Amino acid sequence: MTFALMMLVAAAVLTFFMVGFQGLLTPLIQGFGWGLGSRDDPRDVSALQGRAARPVRNQLEAMTVFVPLVVAAHLAGVSTPLTVWGAGLFVAARAIYWPIYWAGIPVVRTIAWAAGGAGLIMIAIDLVGAAL
Repeated sequence: MTFALMMLVAAAVLTFFMVGFQGLLTPLIQGFGWGLGSRDDPRDVSALQGRAARPVRNQLEAMTVFVPLVVAAHLAGVSTPLTVWGAGLFVAARAIYWPIYWAGIPVVRTIAWAAGGAGLIMIAIDLVGAAL
């Protein structure tokens, strides 16, 4: 298994925990009866729930780029230091981004988000270079 594929698994595990944490907040904040029920009567989310939901959506959006890049690199047999660093940077940045966003730290959050994007660009550059 390539390092990029290992990072894909790590990103999937991170996503699982992010979604689980977000889901756990609902019954804790809104009450177990409503949170574990059908939720037919909508309720406003708390600021904390919003901070948990937004990075989950962002993670899912980022995964729509990361997954195909890693799979394409694997299928093309591309595993260079640029791919390795790009995949590692993406996962590390996303792991940092989540708690920083949750804590409400604005500037560092943006830097972590940009670092994850840089990791995606590194993988894409490596794939384009291999195709030429």
